[in-house]
Amino acid sequence: MTTSLEAFAEMDSPTSSSGAASGWQACGATCVAVYGTLRAGGVNDIAKLRPGIACLGRTRLSGTLHDLGWYPGLRLEGTQTVLAEVYPMDEALEQAMDRIEGLWPEDLGEYTKRILSLPVMLTHGGQQTMMLLVYEALPATVHGAPVIAVSDWIEWFKS
Repeated sequence: MTTSLEAFAEMDSPTSSSGAASGWQACGATCVAVYGTLRAGGVNDIAKLRPGIACLGRTRLSGTLHDLGWYPGLRLEGTQTVLAEVYPMDEALEQAMDRIEGLWPEDLGEYTKRILSLPVMLTHGGQQTMMLLVYEALPATVHGAPVIAVSDWIEWFKS
C-alpha cells in the first residue's frame, strides 16, 4: 500500500485497543510518526519514554491540524501539510504512547491508530518509504476546535 504526500488515498483500518491490560495488541508497525507533544522538545518528548532514541527522519502528513489546548489533534482528512518526526518503535514504546494518547489501559475515545505508508526523509540522507503508526484524532475530539494553519506544531506552540 502506498500513500501520496498530498492525499491519503488508501489507509488501513484503525486498530483498537482493548480496555483490559491483557487485551492490548501491538499495531504491527515498527516506526511511529509523531507530530505533536511526542516530538523532540514537546511536553511528552518521546526521549522521555525511551532515553537515547534517535530520530530516523521526517515525513509530511496530510490532513487538518486542530488546537486542543496544550496538544494538537490531527484528522487525516484535508490538504494541510503537517511535519512529523519518525522514530523506531517496539511494543513497549507503543504501549507507553497508547497510554499518553488515551488508548490504553482504557480507551478515552480521543484518538485511533492508523498505519500509513509514507516517504521519510532520512536523518542521514536519502529517502525511504516506511510503514508508520500515526495517532489520528477522532471527529468528536476536534469538533469545534480551532484549525491551526501551520505545518510545524512545535514551533507554533512555542511562539
